Amino acid sequence: MEYFANFPAGTGVAPDEWARAKEAEGWQGICASDHFWVGTTRYPHVFVAATQMACATTTTRITTSFCNNLFRSPVEFAQAALALQAASNGRFDAGLGAGWAQDEIESMGQRYPDGPTRVSMYVEALQIVRQLITTGQCQFDGEFYQIDISGDQCLAQVSDAPPPLIASAGGPRALREVTPLVDRVEIKASARATRVGHLDFEIMASVTEDEVRSNVEKVRNVDETVPIGIFILTGIGDDPMVQGLKAGLGAGYLSRFMGEGSEVAEAFAGLGEMGIDRIQVTEVVPGSHSKLAPFLF
Repeated sequence: MEYFANFPAGTGVAPDEWARAKEAEGWQGICASDHFWVGTTRYPHVFVAATQMACATTTTRITTSFCNNLFRSPVEFAQAALALQAASNGRFDAGLGAGWAQDEIESMGQRYPDGPTRVSMYVEALQIVRQLITTGQCQFDGEFYQIDISGDQCLAQVSDAPPPLIASAGGPRALREVTPLVDRVEIKASARATRVGHLDFEIMASVTEDEVRSNVEKVRNVDETVPIGIFILTGIGDDPMVQGLKAGLGAGYLSRFMGEGSEVAEAFAGLGEMGIDRIQVTEVVPGSHSKLAPFLF
């Protein structure tokens, strides 16, 4: 099992300092998320943060978790992915997501697409990115994107070792259509909780173990061999904040990932038994990554 720690935006720590600390703790990978804000938390620019992380580490893998397809042109994303693969000496995983936070998009002056449209845009973007990171060129005529980078036109830093392309998905259609396009699928256990355009904690509390297993099966029905990861929110310890979050999730499956480090590590092991081989750990209580690390490594 691989464990990737997601950068805790809003805590005041610099991405490079945090990355060095996570590498020293033994994390196999570290992540930078692509938001302007979520609630009161403010985020650094995803590509700048990922570059700081890459330059501050030597062995840990770096990934974007996940670049927001509603923010970014697939051409821009592919160019950044190639540059980050070079800057990290081949340690970058290119994570692209469909986007879900409605207020961010509307604050930019853009229209927030409905769910089916977001998935359709996402599937087209992944096809474009795949061509660009492997060849530097792309000709694509779709419903949402028309790309012609050909002839003398080519993106820089294309190599024989392009960054692995990762998709994040949770709905049946998204899982079915993105799986053939990527090198890894990350199932989003809380997908129903963000499908409404914001994080709905009540919906998150209703997620079941059967849902997670079903998503793994949906991926396996398309590709029996593609690696599968999962995004998990966690809080470690017995302080009131962790206990409050755990209580809020009630009897829901995701409550297993709040609590004492040994218990959460055991819950992670259960994900491995489902066929998941990478867990992206996003701490919702500051310091949880460091408290959890001794039980994982």
